[in-house]
Amino acid sequence: MGDLIWLLVPEMIGLVITPAAVVGCVLLLESANAVRNALAFGSAFLLVYSQIAVAALLGGAGDPSATSKTVSNWVGLIVGVLFLVVGVILLAQRPKPAGTAPKWMSALESATPRTAFIAGLTLGTINPNIFILLSGMTIISSSHVGVGGALLGTVLLLISSMLDFIIPIGIFTILGTRAQRGLSAAKAWMVRHNKALGVGVFFGFGTLFALRGLFALI
Repeated sequence: MGDLIWLLVPEMIGLVITPAAVVGCVLLLESANAVRNALAFGSAFLLVYSQIAVAALLGGAGDPSATSKTVSNWVGLIVGVLFLVVGVILLAQRPKPAGTAPKWMSALESATPRTAFIAGLTLGTINPNIFILLSGMTIISSSHVGVGGALLGTVLLLISSMLDFIIPIGIFTILGTRAQRGLSAAKAWMVRHNKALGVGVFFGFGTLFALRGLFALI
């Protein structure tokens, strides 16, 4: 079981580092129904991720013979290559004017819990973290940990994906309005460096996943 957790560390870190989720959550914490909106936004992501995880478990993620190590390594390699391709595309794009925020962020400024949930479903569905989650589930399905180990590994992946929401909401709940200044500064910094963050995340994890899969296949 310890070996499985170690293998899942890159996926867990990748699921934690989701700038769009953090920015969206912090933006909602500045709205009228701060905590309710942020919780609705995060729960939508959790719903999307949970459905993928449950489908993988029902498909045999807890069965040691469900997926071979070779298939798992190929999935990791493909995810890495896809991330590198997206990183190159982002790098080639023309820089937007300083301070320009994505349209989806503007839509969240007047969000209600319902619209925040819908926005979360949309962003969660098109989120590249889905591929990281799939990579993690293939690692679980190729391991020999049984149903209990597969469930624990899946829970760890889901918890990691929720830290983008748990941490900002927790800080806001504990500190209240005193936390808004720091959270707003963090959000502004991420918006200002949106392209650099995206390129860094895609190149960093793309290289990690691609090399890990490649060396395992050699």
